[in-house]
Amino acid sequence: MEKYNLSNLERKNFSRAANQIYEITDYNHSQYPEYYKWFYGKSLPRVLNGTGEIMFYLDAFTIVGLTILKSTDEEKKMCTFMINEEYRKRGFAHALLEDAFTYLDTEKPLVTIPEFRLEEFSKIIDSYGWVSSREIDDYNTKEIIFNDPSINVEKDLKKLQYPNKSI
Repeated sequence: MEKYNLSNLERKNFSRAANQIYEITDYNHSQYPEYYKWFYGKSLPRVLNGTGEIMFYLDAFTIVGLTILKSTDEEKKMCTFMINEEYRKRGFAHALLEDAFTYLDTEKPLVTIPEFRLEEFSKIIDSYGWVSSREIDDYNTKEIIFNDPSINVEKDLKKLQYPNKSI
């Protein structure tokens, strides 16, 4: 098992890996009709200009898991995270998350998870103490946003508990 950062691959391998990563994440197209444009028009340029990364683990020629990351001064976001079904429940999710956290310099990156996939990610959400910040319904399904730094959850909770007192 080897870990790779797409940004470190040479041109030929970069293109081959990027295309393979797109193919195995194309399931996102059903939820995000513009996924192709986003992947090739936003994610790959971020890798090339240093404001993002695609990390993946390989077992021989099989992608075990991957994450697509965005890292700017304004936003530390995990855009996509997946572990190949054949490799689940073997510690790869934890290892890949830890690598992503190191790259993003936070254990609480901005994450959006479709409501219908919350159960699938519940162990990760609970293990890392991710906080549900708000909901959006911009695409074909409702999504829950976690760890939104623009929302002060603790302060908002105190306002709910003590509505007539300034904090």
